[in-house]
Amino acid sequence: MIKINLLKQQSKKAVSQKEIDIYKQLLVGGIFVAIFLAAIIFMELNIRNKMSSAKENIAQLNQKLVQLNKTVNEINNFKKMKDQIKAKLDIITTLEKNRTAEIHLMDELSKSIPYDPSSVLSKKLWLVTLKQHGDLIGMDGVALDNSTIAQFMDNLSKDPYFSDINLSKTEQVKSNDLLLYKFSLTCKFNPMPGNSITGTTQKTLQ
Repeated sequence: MIKINLLKQQSKKAVSQKEIDIYKQLLVGGIFVAIFLAAIIFMELNIRNKMSSAKENIAQLNQKLVQLNKTVNEINNFKKMKDQIKAKLDIITTLEKNRTAEIHLMDELSKSIPYDPSSVLSKKLWLVTLKQHGDLIGMDGVALDNSTIAQFMDNLSKDPYFSDINLSKTEQVKSNDLLLYKFSLTCKFNPMPGNSITGTTQKTLQ
């Protein structure tokens, strides 16, 4: 009589089915792990690409910043040159105004000096030195007599460009057997509008 152990065959079949289920679970788990790892790798590569792009952008921005700094320096140098040129032009303008005012001063003084065409010495008064500080004028000179000095002062007082005429000193001197009167006086010179006398100068007049 032949005996067949069916329980043992069923047990083998059951174990095989369990193993298949475990394999399936491991396979599915492995797939999930692979997908997860692939996602991580993709994200890391993406981050690296973004970092590389950001570094390139930073490098480009740094280059632009260097160019901008260079441009700013050029603009600042241009402004300095402009200011220097303006300062020089202002000095030239001031000198030109002063030169014009000095010419005007000499012209007005010349008009105020007494003349006598009928005399052998038509010119009766000579200015020797002329000092100027701002609008204050100081002058030294010689005249034939005191009345000529008084006439000169009177002429200055009538001239609208002069004011505050003050005779500070007068004395009699002898030069080449000629009796003269040496004098010093001060006054204020009011130049025409737009002109001014600045600084300090001293001239010797012949």
